[in-house]
This record gives sequence, structure tokens and C-alpha cells, in this order.
Amino acid sequence: MSTNSTSEVMIELDELTKTFPGQSVPAVDKLSLTIQKGEIVVFVGPSGCGKTTSMELINRLIEPTSGRIILEGEDVTDAQVDSLRRRIGYVIQETGLFPHRTIAQNIATVPGMIGWKKGRMDERVDELLGLIGMEPSQYRDRFPKELSGGQRQRVGVARAMAADPPVMLMDEPFGAIDPITRERLQNEFLRLQAQIQKTVVFVTHDIDEAIKMGDKIVVLKEQSHIAQFASPEEILSSPADDYVSDFIGQGASLKRLNLTRIRDIEMATDTPTGTAHEELSTLRQRLAESPWSTMMILDDQHRPMRWVGGRDLNRANAGEDIAKLGLPATATVEPQATLSDALNELITSNGGVAIVVDGSGVFQGVVDIESILTAVRTMREENSQFYLAQKEISEAID
Repeated sequence: MSTNSTSEVMIELDELTKTFPGQSVPAVDKLSLTIQKGEIVVFVGPSGCGKTTSMELINRLIEPTSGRIILEGEDVTDAQVDSLRRRIGYVIQETGLFPHRTIAQNIATVPGMIGWKKGRMDERVDELLGLIGMEPSQYRDRFPKELSGGQRQRVGVARAMAADPPVMLMDEPFGAIDPITRERLQNEFLRLQAQIQKTVVFVTHDIDEAIKMGDKIVVLKEQSHIAQFASPEEILSSPADDYVSDFIGQGASLKRLNLTRIRDIEMATDTPTGTAHEELSTLRQRLAESPWSTMMILDDQHRPMRWVGGRDLNRANAGEDIAKLGLPATATVEPQATLSDALNELITSNGGVAIVVDGSGVFQGVVDIESILTAVRTMREENSQFYLAQKEISEAID
């Protein structure tokens, strides 16, 4: 979730309504909503509730029957459509990349339409490929069919950002991807959002994804009637009614794990580490002097390689390749990942912890189960105190 520090309004929907030809009941009925600059606002609800239609009304892929769309204080309900859409990036589930165009050409689609010069477009393409973790020299001249599904989705996000629009619309952008890649793309987008601070309208049917991705969540009923519009914390702690409670489902405590990032909790940084080039005697002494039973072996770039225990080091012979001892140092997460991500990795890890690395894979520390449980207890206590104070204020006003 972003760290939005401004209260400037970016998008305002005023009684936005859409009734399709031949239908007596509106698909979207008088939707009114205000979205602040730099926020990720997630539309979530059951199939057929109107969430995608509502999002498509914002950039007028679907024209409204009535109501107003206000962008950065300007009423754009009747504005020139092409001009409006250049101010709004759009990412869909299957990316919609042009198969006959290279990755660079795909990303440069909108800048080319609005007359950017080639040098400027090339610089922007390389900048965005670097931002999404795809080396420009390796990927700019490839075609979509030569990429994995996750890579194509990343290119789709880059294309939406190419002309630096203030708003991005994302329609189930990670829905057609396997769970592991989906989690990585979610975390990668949140990392990007911390840098680019776009205003994002994000559609999903998955409440867990909504909780993880959103600064605010709009829980929609049929015809895009708003059941609740609030922060993920408030929706989990104080659902507006039975409809919202049923949509959240069971396991609200576990869903709270998606509210906190690893960067926001205290992780262990005293893990003993060594390199494959150090003497065995040095490594044995360092491990013996620590409270840990295992040590992490790092490569020359300070990236995790192996977990080795005292037995591994004691049985090793002089000159033996330390990088082959012990078990692989798997289960890595980045600081922007959630506690839920960390718990998933921790369960399958060889060291009984999730290893925290930065964007370059450099070791930062570890997160264990006690760190996660402590964070959950803290969240529960803080939320209880907040809503108790809120209740007392409401009662005093009444």
C-alpha cells in the first residue's frame, strides 16, 4: 500500500450511472466516490456487481448514461475521449500487448501517438524496463510470445506508465497468472507504487488481494451500490453490515497478515553469516559465539547461498567447498512483501525463517514466526484501542 501524504482529490465520481440499451435496471446506479491523489483504491465485489463497468466509465471506455466524471478538478464527462485516455493508463488481465510489435514498440505505443521524438521514447522505454526489473538490452527487441506470462504482465504495466499518466486503471491485472508469480507481481507493483505514487483504481474479485493492494477498498453490491468504502483495517475490524462480513469470510485474523509489510516490523539482524572464502575455523567460532544453531553463507555480492549448521562445519575438511555444505538458503522475501508472504515462505524454508533481501537480492535480515505473532498482537491491540476511542467520540457527539 502506498504512503500517500496528500489529501488532494484526483478523481471524483458524481452519481455516475450506466444503463445499457434494452435494460431497465442500471448496471451502475448513481455511484458517487472521491479518490485522493496517490491512493490505490480497490473495487471488489461478486461477479456481476458492476465493478469493471464502473472502472471503465472513468476513462469512458463505456460512456455514462448520466452523472459526472471529474479528473483533477476538471469535468471530463464530455471531454474529447482520446485526450482523456492519454491521462489514464490502463492495464487488463491479459495485457493486450500487440503480438507483432516488439516490447519496446509496445511500451512506446502512447508516447508515439502523442508525438514524442524517437530519442525520448527510447530513453523512456529503457527507464521503464529497468524499473520493472527487465534488462533493456535483453528484452526491448523481443516479442510478447518470447516472454513468460509474468513478464508480459510487467510489460503491460510499463506500457500503461509510458506517457507518465497521473491515473492508472487496473482490471484484474494479476488474475490469469499462477499464484507464485501473482504474489511476486503484486509485491513488485507495490514497490513501484512507492516510487511513482500514481492514483490507481484496481478491480479484483479477491478480498485477500484487495486487502493487500489497497489503501482504500470499495466493497460493491449489485449495480455498484457501495456497501463500504474504507481502509482495509477498518473493513476487517469493523465491517459495515452482514453483506461485508460475509464477503470478507472467515479468517479475518489471518487476513490481517496482508496489512503489514516486512519493512514495518522488527526483523532479526543478528543472524551469523559468513562467506565461502573464509576459513572453517573462523566460521565455527563465529557460529559458536552466536545464539543461532545455523549460519548463512553469502556470496561475494552478499546474497544468501546456504544454511550451514555446526555439524556441517565440524565434519567439513580443510579446503572443502563451503558453498556445497548444508541446505539451500531458500524462502526469500523483499521488504515490501506482507507478513502473509513471509509466513508462506517461512513454512517451506530450510532455516525456519523467511530471509529478507533487497531488490538486488542482498541479505537484510530474517523474519521468524515470533516476529509475525508479535506484529499480529500489536495490530489487534492498536485496532481495538482505535475503534474504542472512535466509539467514545461518536457517543459523546450523540
